Amino acid sequence: MDHLSLAGMVGAGFGVLVGILDFGLIAGLLERAARKGQAPGTAEGSARPFGETVMRVLFVVNALVFAGLGYWFGASLGG
Repeated sequence: MDHLSLAGMVGAGFGVLVGILDFGLIAGLLERAARKGQAPGTAEGSARPFGETVMRVLFVVNALVFAGLGYWFGASLGG
């Protein structure tokens, strides 16, 4: 890789923004599904550390994937 294109970097920036929006939607759906599937007598914070770790990993993966797609799309359109 000799250089990073400006169009690719702008595309990566937009990709990260789209990834953050996508993560917000997915996180909301997963959180709602987790609350719905929780047993009535279960303490709310019992599975919290695992859920937070999964959500953090999902956020990072989502941001990286969308940044990569945005860079590729920007570089292919901008030259």
